[in-house]
Amino acid sequence: MKALVKYSLLALVLALGTSTAANAKPEGWYSPPKPKYEPPPPPPKCDPVAPEVDPGLAIGAFSLLAGGLTVLRARRSK
Repeated sequence: MKALVKYSLLALVLALGTSTAANAKPEGWYSPPKPKYEPPPPPPKCDPVAPEVDPGLAIGAFSLLAGGLTVLRARRSK
């Protein structure tokens, strides 16, 4: 019974941490309304770079991995 409570609390903490991080907004996320006409931006002078990893997606993936490993570890210990 104690193990069930321990793993349930761990899953709850991971779920709350994931939802909090996924809903966090970075500084300066609000942008004012754009004017009606804006000239197109100039073409880039350098090669395009790879996109960064979204922090919310990374934390979600980590939580899913940690939860899966917790379930496997709990099954193995029985």
